[in-house]
Amino acid sequence: MSDISPTTFEPFYSGDWQDIRDVLRVLNIGEGVMAKITQPMVNRYQEMIDRDIDGILADTYQTPIRYFNQVVGGGSGMSMLPAWADNGVDEIPSGSTSYTVSGKTWASVPNMIQVNVLKPAGGFNIYASVIDGTITTAGFTVDLSGATDMEGYILSYIASSPETQIPVHTGATIRVFPGDVRRAARYWTAGQLLVNEFQQLENNLTEQATLMVSDARMQVYAFSRFTHRIPGQRRKSNMSRTMPPSWQPPAFPERPS
Repeated sequence: MSDISPTTFEPFYSGDWQDIRDVLRVLNIGEGVMAKITQPMVNRYQEMIDRDIDGILADTYQTPIRYFNQVVGGGSGMSMLPAWADNGVDEIPSGSTSYTVSGKTWASVPNMIQVNVLKPAGGFNIYASVIDGTITTAGFTVDLSGATDMEGYILSYIASSPETQIPVHTGATIRVFPGDVRRAARYWTAGQLLVNEFQQLENNLTEQATLMVSDARMQVYAFSRFTHRIPGQRRKSNMSRTMPPSWQPPAFPERPS
């Protein structure tokens, strides 16, 4: 089971469900309570809080909040290489017990090579096998079952590779959620889970959980102020937000009523 929202089909704003457990572990709520916190339980609250956040921000931003791309120098990622295939024939010199196909410029190291030896009239039946460790993007080497006794032996080959993922180690592009949204969602989810699911906690833990929810909601509500910008998101058109302060409507309250 993955931490994917059934509404947006993207990861939850608060991240992995283990991230929520890490927030709760800081509160020292005890391993007995921690053992009752399962992934389906956390995912249910993550989905609920994500939609609450969308509801608060829907007047200001195009919701749901989306990832934005960020290029990380010296990072890592994956890149796709397209599938390809190549074939050819080479004449094998007389007296050869092996032969190397060279001078190729394949896009990647082939994962499949089929070879066949065509004999001239009166020649021996000779077969070829690709030598392990010799396959590169420039070619490969085959071992012959016997020495060619005359000119005219032909090596026929087909090399191919399917669509392949390769690691990219520099300048990788990664997708990230805005950090302020992720932090607010994480603490809101953790606090709401504690308040709703565990009524027998100590008073100070209940107060901390309630405060976490309150602070996170105020933080999300503050995102809708005209002075705040969530990175990578599209704001809805609202001309009043571009006017001088003296022309602005009354300020938003500190917390939703």
